[in-house]
Amino acid sequence: MSEEPGREPAPIPPELSPTDAGHPVLPRVLGPATAFSAIVGSVIGSGIFIVPARVAEAVPAIGTIAVLWIAGGIFSLAGALTVAELGAMLPHAGGPYVYLRESFGKVAGFLFGWTEFLVIRSGSVAALAAGFALYFGEVVPAPEGIPKAAWEAGVAIAAMAAVSALNVIGARVGGGVQVLGTVLKVGTMGAMIVLPLPFVLGMARLENLSPEWPAEIDAALGRAMLAAMVGVLWTYDGWINITALAEEIRDPGRNIPKAAILGTLTLIAVYLGVTLSYHLVLPMADVAHPPGGRNVAGAFFVALFGGAGAWMIALVVMFSIFIALNGNALSGPRAYFAMARDGLLPRFLSRVHPRYRTPAAAIVTQTAWAAMLTALGATFLVIEPPESEAGLPGWLREAWEKLHQTPLYDVLFSYVIFGATFMYALTVASVFILRRTQPSLPRPYRTWGYPVTPVVYLAASALLLGNMLQRTFAESTVGLVIILAGVPAYFAMRRRSAASSA
Repeated sequence: MSEEPGREPAPIPPELSPTDAGHPVLPRVLGPATAFSAIVGSVIGSGIFIVPARVAEAVPAIGTIAVLWIAGGIFSLAGALTVAELGAMLPHAGGPYVYLRESFGKVAGFLFGWTEFLVIRSGSVAALAAGFALYFGEVVPAPEGIPKAAWEAGVAIAAMAAVSALNVIGARVGGGVQVLGTVLKVGTMGAMIVLPLPFVLGMARLENLSPEWPAEIDAALGRAMLAAMVGVLWTYDGWINITALAEEIRDPGRNIPKAAILGTLTLIAVYLGVTLSYHLVLPMADVAHPPGGRNVAGAFFVALFGGAGAWMIALVVMFSIFIALNGNALSGPRAYFAMARDGLLPRFLSRVHPRYRTPAAAIVTQTAWAAMLTALGATFLVIEPPESEAGLPGWLREAWEKLHQTPLYDVLFSYVIFGATFMYALTVASVFILRRTQPSLPRPYRTWGYPVTPVVYLAASALLLGNMLQRTFAESTVGLVIILAGVPAYFAMRRRSAASSA
């Protein structure tokens, strides 16, 4: 906790989480509704409005599409069932950082926090904000003379700053926004599922649900499904967020498992229902390649409501993404806060706001890095790559050209997914280590289906990581290099910490 010279530190309220004497702590002020909303509200962002088109393009048959969304849900549920045990057993700020530290050691814990900051959480925030800006641009186009990418970057950074301010003001404020937003968001998803039905607007057409299965089931189909699964998992990403808030959740042994399991099941139901609605209203070709340059959700709303649908979907998606941004600002910074409290990151990141009792420094720092990622991605889009005679290495120029031709959202999406899959797999694996090394720790909840459940998750993760390395080698290699770069960074931080305490 930060202190001013000559001033006594603020008294610690009795509901604060237990921690080592003298360490900054966070109050247990979040109930079961916020815990549930931290998953559902932060996961349902932009993916469900965009990814179904990519899935339909990769595997244009309703049966395989359903298999992919169900498989992605089962994969995420297996992870949630496992980390729920860890969160109930070790209800401390930081979530996966704590579990990896206790199972594989401090280096592994540091690598998670390092990757979370540089890639997973900040990259997710930046990608969500880019999606928000994309739809904002449909309502308020870029002023004349301002490049579209620069306008989108500015809007994205403003959205990130807004949710950062909300969460600095208080976990109750951020949590309250998350609960209200999640209720409205799930209600909107429910309306999207119900509206096409015969007794409402009557736009559903069963003949659109064709073909049912691909003409050939072969290795090429398997590769296409694995490639499409990466996008599906992006839409489910965030089921682990609840564990980062464990220190602030009341009765964590009960509320964390309940929120993790019910939240993930809700996501599966919502995603299946909305995807089916898209396909009932639009022919397969229009889902895969939405007309008018829209995304699939935009084409869906225009089919239901005509020209007004374009504005409606823009507002729906902007609201959905804003709540997802809020959820990420609520959960992500807790890992950096916990690491700084342990001396593995600069101490200023462990500062708790003296009035609002929030990890304000960690929240602002995450927002600043996400803003830098957004600005960097926009720079590659705005500035033309140099000519081949400019002296740049060929590989660098090719990478620049690829970034220049890729939408900002996709650039940031590719930046996140490999690191997230790798670190989440390590987190799930820690349940085996902790069962063996700390069998006496109280476990209010034990993983359902253990050991099969975590094994299923790990096997699927290995398959996906291998596919990503093969299909998107450059992006995946960058993700792996960033993770491994955390090893020398860890030892540098240790030396700095030892020198400052000497």
